[in-house]
Amino acid sequence: AFRPLVTLFEQAYAGAPLTYEYDPGVCWFLLWLLNFSIAYAVVAQFAPKVKVGMPHPFVLLVIGMPLCGIFYAISKAIGPWNHLGGMNMWNYGASMYIPFFAAGVLGGRNDWLKSVEEMKTWVVWTLRVIVVGFWILIFLYVNAHALPIPGVHITFAVLDFIPPVYAVAMTLAIMQLFHQYFNATPQSQFMRNAGASAYIVYVIQGLALGISGIIFVEILKAAGVPIVFEGTLFFAVGPDGKPTALSNGWIWGGWALVFVLTQLIVWPLGFFARKLPILNKMF
Repeated sequence: AFRPLVTLFEQAYAGAPLTYEYDPGVCWFLLWLLNFSIAYAVVAQFAPKVKVGMPHPFVLLVIGMPLCGIFYAISKAIGPWNHLGGMNMWNYGASMYIPFFAAGVLGGRNDWLKSVEEMKTWVVWTLRVIVVGFWILIFLYVNAHALPIPGVHITFAVLDFIPPVYAVAMTLAIMQLFHQYFNATPQSQFMRNAGASAYIVYVIQGLALGISGIIFVEILKAAGVPIVFEGTLFFAVGPDGKPTALSNGWIWGGWALVFVLTQLIVWPLGFFARKLPILNKMF
């Protein structure tokens, strides 16, 4: 129910017709996690316990490469069936969500987390460099199609291939990073609060993002930028009186503002919201 309520909030601000439409929003993940957990509970009744140590991180990266092929093939072939059953895109589901869930089960049974914590320094830094390299590549690719940077031209469809292998590298790097810098024993009060709030922050992120977007629109209006809405999408008004995109400066500034504001809103909101009755039992 939460995502439709956020949509109604955004429609009301934009002056669009109010329509309540079912949309699980980010909670689609929780629904499918439940599906995976039920499937695992059934399979675990008769599946033998497999004892296997964690492969070397670079071997896991190599394993992720065939998943890139699966991702690409499904992306090109699945057509209108990509959201079948409420899945948030089966190209991601088949190449990442299901394999990663299976790897999580296998890793949990065989204490792979210990291997992640004990990765050698050169492996850790190589993974970090790989992840940052992917960030730069994705950033340049997205900007080539949205806000072109002079002299930068990327025609290769990066996002058609790299998500699975990038997800492998990022998962390993993030887990190790948090172990090294944020999950110290004893853990700081700040990190304990952040960890306890992470679940509800995930669920309510759309509301915080919507509030940040509205603040940005109000800043635009106060700066004298004429704004018009088409549904819940907003545009500037061009010299011909027709809707047009904002200038590159406003887009870049808005991106930075909305990113920072969303973090400043969602984490305190999540921390206090989970203290409310009912929510304190759910989160």
